[in-house]
Amino acid sequence: MPRRRGHREAEEEVPQPAKPPEDQASEADDNAEQATSKLPPKAVLDALLERVRTSVVEAASFSGPLPPPSMYREYDRVLPGSADRILAMAEREQAHRVSIEGTALKASASDSKLGQYFGFSLALVCIVGGIYLAIQGQTVVAVALIVASAIGLAGRFLINRASR
Repeated sequence: MPRRRGHREAEEEVPQPAKPPEDQASEADDNAEQATSKLPPKAVLDALLERVRTSVVEAASFSGPLPPPSMYREYDRVLPGSADRILAMAEREQAHRVSIEGTALKASASDSKLGQYFGFSLALVCIVGGIYLAIQGQTVVAVALIVASAIGLAGRFLINRASR
């Protein structure tokens, strides 16, 4: 039968059975790989940009020994009693930190006092030595030793007063 211009015969499409989503994804990946293997490098990049997938990553953090209340409740929901254990751990850590700081403070004060005792003893020895040298007739050395010791002691006391 001759066809007329402008008239088409209707072609009937036969419906294809639906493919599972996994097959569709793998088929799409295969088609994309075949298409990109034939493309030059710039075209490969453009094809990859069309296939970019977006991911969302959620992260939470906190500082300190205790988590925020919402997370704290979740710990107790997952493992009953864990919230009390976390709180006890934080209390023990705080008590330990306080005891360490107290020990460090006592050691610092002890070192400071020990340094003062040794400094005073050394200055006293220098002054006594200066007096002995003066008695022996070494007046220039004796005066230098006594003055240096006195300046050292006075300077130390003046520095302590100025820093308060």
